[in-house]
Amino acid sequence: MKEVILSCPTLKKEIQHILGEHKLDTPVYFLPRRLHADPKELAEYLQNTIDSFDNVDRILICVSGCGGGTANLRATTAELVIPKTRDCLDLLLSGDDVKSINRAPGGIFMTESWWATMKEGELNLEKQIAAKGKEAGEAWLRQIFKGFEHFYIIDTGVYDVDAVAKEMQPLIDVLEGTVEAVPGRCGLLRKLLTGGIDENFRIIAKEG
Repeated sequence: MKEVILSCPTLKKEIQHILGEHKLDTPVYFLPRRLHADPKELAEYLQNTIDSFDNVDRILICVSGCGGGTANLRATTAELVIPKTRDCLDLLLSGDDVKSINRAPGGIFMTESWWATMKEGELNLEKQIAAKGKEAGEAWLRQIFKGFEHFYIIDTGVYDVDAVAKEMQPLIDVLEGTVEAVPGRCGLLRKLLTGGIDENFRIIAKEG
């Protein structure tokens, strides 16, 4: 069976690790990072990409729920397999099934990739201080993160968790928050990539 993978770029290291571990050469197409912010654009991009394939039997979609961006996809060129998870972070936190996912309320879950994306945007502490001044910049971030001051770095074993925590510490100090590492077993992601398709995945049969 010929398969291809469509994935959020934040899962790049984990996917490459799993494929290498299992000696798989499944082609991977990473989506533009900007799509995370717009579920409608994500849906359009995914459908156009699905429509463009030829001679493929199955498309593994490592994007999952993501604001409803995968809800109405059509299997125009191949069977689609989509995890029954809320987002990419669930794929990293999961064990053998969806019920194994545990996300503390009021917490923000981070990975090296998510932190890199956050630094590029408005939530960058240094950018806010440069634009607004130290006092106003820090006050703005405290307001934005109000109620979400606790950060959990998902340790998937493919990047330096301590280095990420160290980079995050200035923001944590401003928010008077906490940061800790939690295990990222990547159970459902591993199942998806290695053929362990079960009731934790939505399967859409090829049209026609």
